Amino acid sequence: MKFGFKLSIHGQAPGTPFRDLIDLAVRSEGAGFDGVYVVDHLLLPGSRLEGYTNAPSDKPSFLDAWTSLAAIAQATSTVRIGPQVTPIGLRHPVFVAKWAATVDQISEGRLLLQIGAGHQKVEYDSYGFEYPNLAQRVERLREGILVIRELWESESVASFQGEHYVLKDVPFFPKPVQKRPEIWLGGGSARVRSLVAELADGWTPAAPQGDGLTPETFAAAMADLRGQVTDGRHRTAAALFYAIVTDDPDEIERGLGMLRRREDWAGYDVDEFRRRAIVLAGSANQIVDYIKEYEAAGLEHISLAFLPIDDLEATRRMIDVVGRDVIPHFS
Repeated sequence: MKFGFKLSIHGQAPGTPFRDLIDLAVRSEGAGFDGVYVVDHLLLPGSRLEGYTNAPSDKPSFLDAWTSLAAIAQATSTVRIGPQVTPIGLRHPVFVAKWAATVDQISEGRLLLQIGAGHQKVEYDSYGFEYPNLAQRVERLREGILVIRELWESESVASFQGEHYVLKDVPFFPKPVQKRPEIWLGGGSARVRSLVAELADGWTPAAPQGDGLTPETFAAAMADLRGQVTDGRHRTAAALFYAIVTDDPDEIERGLGMLRRREDWAGYDVDEFRRRAIVLAGSANQIVDYIKEYEAAGLEHISLAFLPIDDLEATRRMIDVVGRDVIPHFS
């Protein structure tokens, strides 16, 4: 089991120094986490964001993912880094390929590219981007992967002719440090899983999305995915969870109370939050037990986003607790 730390570069209080966020990345590396990942959004609905943060929802904070990753790459030395996830519908794949190759150069080969089809319609509508149906978004994602691979792996010039993207004899240098950087796909749909089986290297859904991701549903989805693989390559089974790691029941309840600000989660108690895999909440020993259920279901890489995302002191504590009392159970 590998552990990723989801660094919240969004939803922070006004005036939060970027240095404080970098310190969290460095702290997680020292605690034994294997990866540091950041969200790539232009915005989220205020009603959704206020379920994770006490920062003002009328002036939501969203730092850019890729420039943040460059800074994280420079400040760390061992963790894999990347977006979780970059939406191809809002990020043209030629730019993703260039940004990712640059971050791989800065980090000396630690990039993990996690991309998706994009699912927040409000982002597209707010900035004037077209928001096609899921099938069309996944097809654009498919072409985007092919474009990125062509740019990374072509020995001379890169060319591609698709329905959505075109490359015409492009010299793309420097290449990534890694010979073949991995590409994982986010999103919970069957279409995305089929695309993972066809072209990608791993599946990394966000557990709180949709109807949740229980160990049983995760195992069934991975069995479906791996049953479609025809090239013999392993596909990494990963997932992102929100987490509240503490022995203090009042702190857990405060975190859950924040999540209940979302209308769709308003009536949930701690058991319902856990049953729907929205948040892993409890003591370090309870978190170990929860993760072992997913490990038995085939999970190989877990990312944790600590709540509330704007409480940096609580995040520091939880990083330390997970590093000391959770990760050693999976080494």
